[in-house]
Amino acid sequence: MLTPITGYLILLFFGVFFTGLTVIMQRRRKTKMTAEQFSTAGRSIGIGLASASIIAAWTWAATLMMSSSTGFQYGISGPYWYAAGACIQVLLFAIVAIHLKRKAPNAHTFLEFIGKRFDGKNHTLMMFFALMTNIIVTSMVILGGAIALNSLTGMNIYAAAFLIPLTFTIYTMIGGLKASFIADYLNTVMIFVILVVFATVVYTKFGVTTVYEGLSSLPDSQQMLTMASIPGLLFGMINIIGNFGTVFVDQSYWQRAIASKDSAASKAYIYGGIAWFSIPFAIATFLGVSAAGLGLTIGDPDASAPLMAAHLLGTAGSILFLVMLFMAVISTGAAELTAITNIIVTDIYRKSINPKASSAQTLKVSRSVTLSFGLAMGLFSILLFNIGIGLGFVYMAMGIFVSGAVIPLTIGLLWKRATNDGCFYGALLGMISGITVWNISAYVMYGQINVDSLGQLYSMLFGNLTVFIVSGLISIGHALLSKQEFDFEALKDQFKSFDEDEEENQEEIEFVKRKGAV
Repeated sequence: MLTPITGYLILLFFGVFFTGLTVIMQRRRKTKMTAEQFSTAGRSIGIGLASASIIAAWTWAATLMMSSSTGFQYGISGPYWYAAGACIQVLLFAIVAIHLKRKAPNAHTFLEFIGKRFDGKNHTLMMFFALMTNIIVTSMVILGGAIALNSLTGMNIYAAAFLIPLTFTIYTMIGGLKASFIADYLNTVMIFVILVVFATVVYTKFGVTTVYEGLSSLPDSQQMLTMASIPGLLFGMINIIGNFGTVFVDQSYWQRAIASKDSAASKAYIYGGIAWFSIPFAIATFLGVSAAGLGLTIGDPDASAPLMAAHLLGTAGSILFLVMLFMAVISTGAAELTAITNIIVTDIYRKSINPKASSAQTLKVSRSVTLSFGLAMGLFSILLFNIGIGLGFVYMAMGIFVSGAVIPLTIGLLWKRATNDGCFYGALLGMISGITVWNISAYVMYGQINVDSLGQLYSMLFGNLTVFIVSGLISIGHALLSKQEFDFEALKDQFKSFDEDEEENQEEIEFVKRKGAV
């Protein structure tokens, strides 16, 4: 629909814009960047920035592409099940966010808390889940953006996959978490503005009646015009279960709680979750459901959003959708990149390699990790592409791989009776049993195990349900049987700032200087 040069220009423009903005912000700062500031944004983010950042971090490329696909396939129930099914997790996360702030006010990652709450094997297992979540999400986000750039502009998909991470890696490496917050705010505003444009054009150009009559004439109109759509309901259940893992096990959401002021932490997730609901709901309704109602010929349902955007406004519609998608990609990409960086620095470098690292050393390592992983994410996204697995498949299957940690992690934070062994084996066996049932159900119901049979709604549903049931039974059951109790108050003083050692050294130097002067 567009020329390849358009894709390159969009990448160049936004990459330069956000990098330039970050450099200007850095120069206007009264104090120099420290490791603590880079990692936590000074723990001073207010409700507005935090809410916008949560909206941006949860608006994946899949949010725009997959939500529209559900509307195109399942009718009016699709937008609701996508938006509501992925909104409840963010709202509930407000509870655990405030508990982390109270019980570990100086923590840098949720894994740092887990390492002190439980033992080493729990910390290692949870870190495996967390890194797997961050890497898969980032790869999926970049791949979604690369596919969209390729389909709309003809830009080489490999070039797009390598260039997209550069746009958010450079400014994140310079400004740290605070730069990510500022970019998220601007991206969120732009997404909502473009969303209003599409909604207005659909309503004024076609109206409700035309779309309704088009849906009524479809062969499966009974499914398309009811909230009782069985496929829509099955997708909703998978969406709810699977997305608990992509929120509760994703360090990027904990990072926003850590960076927020105490008064803003829980409110930001409530406001952000409610506001986020409107994005996939509106996109799926105005681009997905409308595309089905207008009878657009679309081979791949995941492409319904960009094709409908082009149908509405031609070239301008394609550019607007591409900009909106790109805003979602760089916001989520930056959020995931800061999450990976903080896990590597806090839970590997500072924990095992160099516990006495100074603030300057930690900052240097943080920036190096950010740059390295930012560039590596392009490789991971290309790997997903070459395997031949679609975004929809990865989106629905993620819960099977990562949601086993949700219940053990949550009760470890909220419940003093949660145990080491119960949470460890609950998370591990939950994942193993979920993968097993997923494969068995695909074979029993469809006669073979392949991408197609594993991607069916029933296979996905049984796998996701098993993960939650098994992990919950083991972790909660063991806690009830053991009757152990943990003292959360003893944890508060075990977390310290990355800058604390440097501050102590500086105070010692000043004392020696004063003593020498006397």
